Amino acid sequence: MGLERNNSISFSFSDYVKNKPFREVLPWIGGDLQTLRDTFVIDFGKSKKNKKIFFPINKILSKKFECDYLLGFLELPENLDSLRGFVIVTHGLGGSTKRFGLRRISRKLANNGFGVLKLNLRGSGSARYLAKGNYCARCSSDVISAINYFKKFINLEFKDLIKMNNLPIYGVGLSLGGTILLNACLDYDENKGEKLLDGLACVSSPLDLSSCSLCIEKSRNYIYQKWLLHRLKNQLWEGFDDEGKILNNEKLRKKIRTLKSIREFDQKFTAPSWGFDSLEDYYVKASPIFRIQNSIKKLPQMLFIHAKDDPWVPYNATLNLREKFIDKFNIFITEKGGHNGFHSINGCWSDEVVKNWFISI
Repeated sequence: MGLERNNSISFSFSDYVKNKPFREVLPWIGGDLQTLRDTFVIDFGKSKKNKKIFFPINKILSKKFECDYLLGFLELPENLDSLRGFVIVTHGLGGSTKRFGLRRISRKLANNGFGVLKLNLRGSGSARYLAKGNYCARCSSDVISAINYFKKFINLEFKDLIKMNNLPIYGVGLSLGGTILLNACLDYDENKGEKLLDGLACVSSPLDLSSCSLCIEKSRNYIYQKWLLHRLKNQLWEGFDDEGKILNNEKLRKKIRTLKSIREFDQKFTAPSWGFDSLEDYYVKASPIFRIQNSIKKLPQMLFIHAKDDPWVPYNATLNLREKFIDKFNIFITEKGGHNGFHSINGCWSDEVVKNWFISI
């Protein structure tokens, strides 16, 4: 299978992964089918009762609060007396908390004793009406505000459990969601050595945005890009509708309609709305690979999972990270698995690895 691992993993977790390597299962053979599998599957699983939480966030590039919110759903395990901690789960590009993969890993974590916060990023999913604009790969101000608010929330709601067990707060980022959480950890201003999270798992996460942009624009990925761009355009349409602008701005309608690539979307909307000087400036400053070395002390315990046959996100940056920081991070690079796939005979392998890693640290 070609599993590559570093030496810093605890024995029990290392032994678990060694004895249960990832293997593809029919009919999901190859990176493309692994990537697309969740799109074809109907989710019959039922989550436990979710508590809806609204997270106040400031206006983009401002310290002013103008009634913008993120929307999260807190899913709790049945037995709170054995609560292991909390996990914040974030979605990828064009996604939301409605995505099957996000709901699946959330259920697994909740069934294994974790409280799970499924977080919609700015402008995504059912939270579209709650905030102006859209998220980006370095929307750290939004994420840090939400996590700080969540810490206060659980300290009030679960104060007796917190005092008794000193419960940790972890993060799981799927695809771009991992990039966003990683950037937030790097941007967090430490208070007496405190880190934003106690542990972070990134699954198929882009570390170099420019290489990802070039990859998704390959001719073999034409359908992928068109599908992702359609979801991003929908976020814009719905967002500007909510703000009452789109019907009176034909120029804006044309600008959205004529978008041909994710790169063009980032150039015309993402980069300028978040204050970056250009597309290139955004891709460099929002790529964690260029900032990790100088800010490594800000990072919690880290787990990275990536497949070599990922059709969307090249694994090279993750491999370079492993080679530079072999003693700092837990990094698994598999031969197969696709993008956010890792579907095996026993279910989603990466979900199981993340769950066992959280239990082990």
